[in-house]
Amino acid sequence: MRQSENSANMSGAASNKVGNRWAAFAAKEIMESLRTKRILVIFCVFVISAIMGVVLARFIGELMAALLSADGGAPFTIEVPPPVWQDSYAQVFSSLTEIGVIAVIMLFMGSILREKTTGTIDLMMAKGLTTTVFVLVKFAVGAVIIMLALYTAVFVAFGYTFVLFEYAGNIGDVLFGATAFGVFALMILAVTLLWSAVAKSTAISAVLGLGSFFVISLLSVVPVIGRFMPGGLGSYSVSLAVGGGQERLLPQMAVAAVISAVCLWGAMMVLRKREG
Repeated sequence: MRQSENSANMSGAASNKVGNRWAAFAAKEIMESLRTKRILVIFCVFVISAIMGVVLARFIGELMAALLSADGGAPFTIEVPPPVWQDSYAQVFSSLTEIGVIAVIMLFMGSILREKTTGTIDLMMAKGLTTTVFVLVKFAVGAVIIMLALYTAVFVAFGYTFVLFEYAGNIGDVLFGATAFGVFALMILAVTLLWSAVAKSTAISAVLGLGSFFVISLLSVVPVIGRFMPGGLGSYSVSLAVGGGQERLLPQMAVAAVISAVCLWGAMMVLRKREG
């Protein structure tokens, strides 16, 4: 009886120790993100992209007309359809897919690499932190930052769309579209963390991360296999935001989840090999 109680106590103590390591490392990551202004930058990039997307959708016609008149007129007529509220989300998610995703790569490309070059990772491993906890906490903290910035930007876009178009659709659909885009952004985060673990310089990490982003995006337009590639989630989120169909959502999100898991596992393996 005592032996079983002792075993239970030891198991509980071990669980508490692991939980404390998670919490301590997560707190360290959050503080570092605040110190380096990573949180501020990603919020600013996402929110400004959302605002500019709405403005561009509303005033693109007037802008083109002004440019043509400044040029003395064009030898042909350009018909620009009147802007509608759906154009707002098309521009917002287009900006986030380009500027927002690139910001994620640039802000997290040195996340693991920095710990390696300063020797911080060796110190943490010596204190009992595992590579699994190290990588998963890096990903979890980054995911929370990205999703909070994304939802903030989407709420801003929703409100500004209502102001400029007097209608902004259904907020539930808009958040659904944002969640689909978030899955894509988190996949890019996982890919970035893998290259941050592999690379020996931030320049190489950046090139590998941006290269992966472009390859994933290009694969989404390849016939047949493109419908399963997560690169389409960026544009597909627009359809979801305006109440469109969901027939391709699950395959693309499933592939994104698999790629994310493989990249995180790969980062763990790279760090374990480094330890050995």
